[in-house]
Amino acid sequence: MISLSNLQDSDNICIFIRHGEKNIDSYDLSIVGKNKCLEFAETLYLLGKQVNILSSPEQRCIETATIINNRINGEGSDISISNALGKPGIQIKNEAEYAKLTDTMRCRDIFSEWKKGYYYEAIHRPESIRKKIVAFFEKTALTKGITLYISQSGTVACTGFSLNLTDYSNVNDEWVNYLDGYILRL
Repeated sequence: MISLSNLQDSDNICIFIRHGEKNIDSYDLSIVGKNKCLEFAETLYLLGKQVNILSSPEQRCIETATIINNRINGEGSDISISNALGKPGIQIKNEAEYAKLTDTMRCRDIFSEWKKGYYYEAIHRPESIRKKIVAFFEKTALTKGITLYISQSGTVACTGFSLNLTDYSNVNDEWVNYLDGYILRL
């Protein structure tokens, strides 16, 4: 889980994370995933800052966003949904080509190969993703407070790598953990 401990005195913060743990056989969050989302929400709530939440349209992301948002902003408050965060995601250049890849490969393996310069017909190059994600942050981020972006692992990995903030190595099956990602101060 991403560490929020050093954010008390900061403003204009973007937190970009993967959704909570999902059930192995479905796209819904597991009980553990729901509890971890509540823990994350409580830590974020205790910072005492305004928090705006944007989510991928993926069910597990919306569920994560809703749990966190209900604790921080109250039940019935809105979250925003953005295709830039998933379905397909800001990193996807050609959905049809990417779908062909995912028919035979795991997302983490596609990511590992993409970092080596493969699959640019399906996924934007890092420089392009960097420009797109920075523009997206500038358009959507609060000027005072925290903007939380909830997405899936491939989008977290590609954007974090493109911003030179993190590099998920995919060694020994290491990958983007649930509720993990990166923090960017604008």
